[in-house]
Amino acid sequence: MFVLDTCVLFPTVVRNILLNLAFRDEYKAVWSERILDEWLCSSAKQGYISQESAKIEIMQVNLRFPTSMQTLKDFDAEEYWLPDCNDIHVLALAIQTRSKGIITFNKKDFPNKILNYYNLYSITPDQLITSIYSNKPELVVGICNKELEKINGTLEEPLKLKGLLKKAQLPKLSKILG
Repeated sequence: MFVLDTCVLFPTVVRNILLNLAFRDEYKAVWSERILDEWLCSSAKQGYISQESAKIEIMQVNLRFPTSMQTLKDFDAEEYWLPDCNDIHVLALAIQTRSKGIITFNKKDFPNKILNYYNLYSITPDQLITSIYSNKPELVVGICNKELEKINGTLEEPLKLKGLLKKAQLPKLSKILG
């Protein structure tokens, strides 16, 4: 079980690949209402999509993964420490759900030196996906190719898989599949 940090939810390609792997039972994804609220705010702030579209995506994700939404129980933020105090709720959720770790692009905000104290670790989407690829390459390739097809269906000039994965901040996977 892994907590998905907000930063891996609002980029569509990364979210879709991660959630398709979770749907195939490669890991269990969890999040809280606060993480989804941050997704909504981040999507609007980053200009990826409108808030209405983000709300629809969040609703679809919750319908597809009904057991992933976890209630964050009250916690004393002063009991925990992270470089960014705004991320303590993510750590608290990981502890409360007995997760293995946190999937994030912001490993500096979730240093393993600190997370190890709680028997947790942080991992980037690229690290997780490439580790799954090492055991089930055809599964990862299939998921990535479906994502490429969806994206290319909306573009005048199609992307190559390597380019899509690079843009999605998945450099190791891009090298492997490129």
